Amino acid sequence: MPNPRAWFAVLLALPLAWSCRGTTGDSPAPRPTTATVEEPKAAQADAGAASACKPIEKSAYDIGPLDTKILGEEVPLPPIVDDSHDLDAFYARLARLVRGKAKDHVRIAVYGDSNLTMDFITGAMRRLLQEKFGDGGHGYIALARPWLWYKHLDVKQDWSRSKWTPIATSTDPIPDGHYGAADVAGEASAIGAWSLVGTTDDPASPIGKAVSSIDVFYMKRPAGGSFSVKIDGKKVKEVTSASAKAEAAYEHFDVEDGPHTVECVVDSPRVRLFGASLERKTPSVIVDSLGCGALNYAQMLMVSDASRRPMLERRKYDLIVMLLGTNLFAPGLHEKWMNDEIGDIERDVPNTPILVMSPPDIELHQKDTHSDPRIVSVVAQLAEISKKHGWAFWNFWEAMGGDMSMMRFARNGLGTWDLVHLTKDGGTLMGTRVAHAVLAGFEDYLKAHPEAGCDDDDR
Repeated sequence: MPNPRAWFAVLLALPLAWSCRGTTGDSPAPRPTTATVEEPKAAQADAGAASACKPIEKSAYDIGPLDTKILGEEVPLPPIVDDSHDLDAFYARLARLVRGKAKDHVRIAVYGDSNLTMDFITGAMRRLLQEKFGDGGHGYIALARPWLWYKHLDVKQDWSRSKWTPIATSTDPIPDGHYGAADVAGEASAIGAWSLVGTTDDPASPIGKAVSSIDVFYMKRPAGGSFSVKIDGKKVKEVTSASAKAEAAYEHFDVEDGPHTVECVVDSPRVRLFGASLERKTPSVIVDSLGCGALNYAQMLMVSDASRRPMLERRKYDLIVMLLGTNLFAPGLHEKWMNDEIGDIERDVPNTPILVMSPPDIELHQKDTHSDPRIVSVVAQLAEISKKHGWAFWNFWEAMGGDMSMMRFARNGLGTWDLVHLTKDGGTLMGTRVAHAVLAGFEDYLKAHPEAGCDDDDR
């Protein structure tokens, strides 16, 4: 990962220079013939329904014990704080999935900075959850890589690097604000530019080997160009992005369940691609990794509603996770940034729960004896802001071990020696802990709602 400490120091400083915003209804009861005859039958039916909807057994969602060998018992898993019960709607959807009643996937979006751009944290979450609930497909991935190290686990990706201009809210900003829901995009710089994603052929990958439902996301706009979509090397559609109205759009393709690739080839200038989603028909848990180097809430405010809203509506997230804060070193503006940005998302997709996470730990120098005090302050501040606004909160910093935990991670091969970034092993460890925290919250929800998931799903 070509990210020396000095380079990332520049990225971490970028935000400081910016201050602008770039039903199913109830079935009718059978008509009674006489009250004396039908009342016992109704009572029997009610009893049968109650019997058929027993509390969910833990074995139905258990992903195994939390491995404490690496961090030790002295680093317990902190619970998700959700005093407003904002996550109840997400847990209700998960309960329907566990009971086999879901008609669609349970989708989780995770926004994050550079620690998410290699999919280590989210990849571990995806593997654990899909190994339990079924391989539902990879989910979303950018079509043009904004950084050489950008990659996802259990998926194939390739592109004509020299023919794409990267777009990202942090490192490659643009004046029109059309970054898309994932804060990154690619603008074709030449005819013939191509980008390909597909199922993995890595035998070591436990998931990601099949897809049956594909969406390709791109930007419609005046004077937009055209591109061809190829599936398994065969052209299936020519898409024009020319439109009187600028907005994100998508093309959908159904394919036979199995290994496939989807490739976009630019036929005329002015084509902007966002990404593609790879899914399967059988409902499971999808984890979209929306990582952008040096991302913070201020930069997310630069994204146009025209490019974000249609993508969020199409992805139908049941939970949106905000793993930001590493680059938030302007404490007086945090609450405004968060309130404005999360408020925008809540307006675009009402009733979608928000889970705010603290940033990972950071040390400034290898001789430090305590964490960067700014990170400690941000952790406390994000918890306070989340409580005030009714968002759920999880202390990622505490789950790492709190003070000086990044130094301990680096010494054990779990973090890099810039004392900012997690290695693959460190990201996998923390992704596993995130998944366990989510399911621990689900277990608490089921204790209070033993009937959860018994109602018919609305999707």
